Amino acid sequence: MPLTATPRGTGALEQVPGTGARRVPAPTRERRPALLALGLVLVVGGALGSALVVHRSGDRVDVLVARHDIAPGDRVEADDLRVARVAADGAAVVPAEALDNFVGTYATARVPADTLVNRTMFLAGGVVPSDAAVVGVVLGPQQRPSEALRSGDVVRVFLVAEDGGATVTGDLAGTVLLPSARVVAGGAGDAAGSGAVSLLVPAERSAAVVAAAAAGQVAVARVAESTRPDVDLVEG
Repeated sequence: MPLTATPRGTGALEQVPGTGARRVPAPTRERRPALLALGLVLVVGGALGSALVVHRSGDRVDVLVARHDIAPGDRVEADDLRVARVAADGAAVVPAEALDNFVGTYATARVPADTLVNRTMFLAGGVVPSDAAVVGVVLGPQQRPSEALRSGDVVRVFLVAEDGGATVTGDLAGTVLLPSARVVAGGAGDAAGSGAVSLLVPAERSAAVVAAAAAGQVAVARVAESTRPDVDLVEG
């Protein structure tokens, strides 16, 4: 019997010449140009994205960082800051060329060493608020902690008197003059062990603190750094 040709892809069995056997025809491959184009776009897009990441990782700029710890109230000098090269990722940083703008400003908060500085950490001009005053106090070894007081410390201020004698304010010895006050400047002790510090105090209490300090009737105790003084440095 003559064989009748059957088009491929129709599902009909095909005669295998010389064997009499029949086989299932192989399906016709369909070309999908749209999928090929999409795959090509994804490959190219991925390559471009990788190149962009590599490019941005190398996009670094010179910025200012704290060379060492800077305490609240400290006046900033050029040596307090240094230059570091970091990736430009949109953080609020200060370019290295702006160094001169920060020399002479005052820290409004404690700035740890190696911190990337920003403009909110410093204030140009004075830092004493209108309702406060800075009072200098000389403290003997028995009137202060054994560890030297630093700028930024918070202390409690007491009224003291030798041998329980009278005080210049008329209050009893041991009276708390100020529950908390910010140390805005610390000084090294002299040969006798006395040291001078500057305290930021409320204006209405400054006269009493000055009088007690002049009479040597002030003693201070350091309190927790998290303690909020009655008056504090102006925030930037």
